[in-house]
Amino acid sequence: MRNVTAAGRNVDEAVQSGLQELELTKDKVEITVIEEGNKGFLGIFGKKQAVVKLVEKIDPIQQAKAYLQTIVEAIAGKSDVTVQENKKSVSFHITGEKAALLIGKRGQTLNALETLTQLALNRYPGQYKNVTVDAENYRSKRKDTLSQLAIRLADQVLKTKKTVHLEPMPSSERKIIHDTLSGYDHQIKTYSMGEGENRHLVISHKR
Repeated sequence: MRNVTAAGRNVDEAVQSGLQELELTKDKVEITVIEEGNKGFLGIFGKKQAVVKLVEKIDPIQQAKAYLQTIVEAIAGKSDVTVQENKKSVSFHITGEKAALLIGKRGQTLNALETLTQLALNRYPGQYKNVTVDAENYRSKRKDTLSQLAIRLADQVLKTKKTVHLEPMPSSERKIIHDTLSGYDHQIKTYSMGEGENRHLVISHKR
């Protein structure tokens, strides 16, 4: 977090001097006036310059991006991380020659990166956003795969009337299956069971 103490003939001039040194705009800094300065008697005696301290504001999203990029490049070498932000969520998309290394079996590595990035982003008071981390468009492909799996298993349950337990998966993936089947057939119901890493989705027949 960068900071600078700057001086000028008045507060505005001192602030502008500090902004130029930091290469930031006014909305990106916290400003503390140390000395307001004065022109002195006849502009000569007792003349004092204004002195201000500028401190760069913390940008949680940029800090989370830098944190994620450090981990990513340690695993997969040179990579680019782009950010898309809206009111309640932030998406980080990773591209690079070896980006596929970041996915892992059934997205486990990607899910771990997502958890770490969410913790990094939301460590500041009053700051909470949902985080998605993606590489090689894995999330989109995985969503299609899970939707197809959900329909296939629902058809199996309708035919056999036997309950199906899926493998443990993150809440975001369980939600994909639940949403896919919510309007699929009124005889099908879905719910979650288990705790922590063993939490999984169940597809059953409404008897």
